[in-house]
Amino acid sequence: MKNKGLFDHITHITQKQTKGYWNSLNETEKKQWSNYMIHRFLSMKMEYVDVVNEIQRYNLKPKDLYKLYTNILPKKKEWLRYVKGKKTMKYEKWVVEIVAKHYESSLSEAREYLDVFYATEQNKANLKTILQKYGSDPKEIKKLNLP
Repeated sequence: MKNKGLFDHITHITQKQTKGYWNSLNETEKKQWSNYMIHRFLSMKMEYVDVVNEIQRYNLKPKDLYKLYTNILPKKKEWLRYVKGKKTMKYEKWVVEIVAKHYESSLSEAREYLDVFYATEQNKANLKTILQKYGSDPKEIKKLNLP
């Protein structure tokens, strides 16, 4: 028999709401429970956001959290669409590294500098000059749409 995981726990909270569910879980299944992820998935439903926000302020034990949610949320089938963050990089890695080297800063600070560089045409021209100074390939610089 397959161990219950996160999605099984969420299904039990929203659809089944079995009274003795938590006590029926084995140790492996209890370890699959994550208060953080339960809150996160339930908050994907707009109607639950305020409730989840209020509940997550308290550091409840998983058993108590399950009990609370099954007592508060309606018993019905819910589709909780998980919204993922974007994984695309805003700036080319090599550009970030050159800016970090030029300003002797961290990579995160270099990304902030690049936000400023891309704000105006004059700053874009300055960025192009910096990239040329460090011997960047002109074809690669052209791909960045700099003046």
